[in-house]
Amino acid sequence: MRVAIVGLGQIGGSMALKLRDLGLQPDLFDLDPKICSLLGGRCEEFEGEGYDLVVLALHIPVLLRVMEVLPPNNLYLDTASVKSQVVEKAKKIGLRFVGGHPIAGNELTGPESWDSTLFERRPFALVDVNCTEQDKELAEKFVISLGASCFWIDSKMHDLALAYTSHALYFVSVALKNIGKPYEDLAGPGYSSMTRLAKQNPKLAEVFAKYNGKNTSVALRKIADEILKMANEVEKCENME
Repeated sequence: MRVAIVGLGQIGGSMALKLRDLGLQPDLFDLDPKICSLLGGRCEEFEGEGYDLVVLALHIPVLLRVMEVLPPNNLYLDTASVKSQVVEKAKKIGLRFVGGHPIAGNELTGPESWDSTLFERRPFALVDVNCTEQDKELAEKFVISLGASCFWIDSKMHDLALAYTSHALYFVSVALKNIGKPYEDLAGPGYSSMTRLAKQNPKLAEVFAKYNGKNTSVALRKIADEILKMANEVEKCENME
C-alpha cells in the first residue's frame, strides 16, 4: 500500500513511526525543515498522485485550506478532532474522502510527542463522506494497522460526543490549573492528572472554540451546573451537626 502522511505533528509523526515499525515506508511531508530532517520527510507542499491513501494530519484551518488544492485521484483520510466542517468541505469539493479522528494523544508537542504506540487499543472515529466500500475497507485496514479500532459515526454526533469527552475537559483542566497554581507546592498526583490536559498545544483550544464552540459551551455549562450542585451539597455538610 502506497501511503503519504501530510503533517508530522503528534499524530502524523506517531503514525509514521508506527508504519515504519511495520516495515512500511510512507512518504512524509511537512513544511518544518527540522521535523522533516528528523523523520526523513519532504519539506514541501503535498502535490502527489497515485497514492492508495493520503493522511492529512493537519490543524483544521490549514486542512480546510489545503483541501481546496489537493490532487483529486487519491483517497484522503484526515485526523481533525472536529468533523462537521471538514466533512462538508470534502463533500462540496467532491474529494474521495474518509473523515477520521484518532481518539488518542498526549500533552507533549514536537518530536517529544511522537509515540509509535499512541493508537494502540484506542478508538478511531471514521465518517463516510465520498467513498466506495473499497475505500472504506482500505481506511479500516490502515486504522487497524495502527493498533486502533474502527468506529464509524455521523459527523454531527462525533462533534457532540467529543464536546463532552474531550473539548470541554480541556477548558476544565485549564480552569483547575488557573485556580490551583498558588497551591502547587502541595499538589499531588491527583492534581497532576486533572491538569494534564492544560499542557496541550493551545492551538487545540482555538480549534475547539472556533469549530465546535456551541457544543463545547453547552457541555461546559452543564459541567458548571453539576459542580454548583456539588458545592451546595458540600457546604450543607459542613453546617450539619
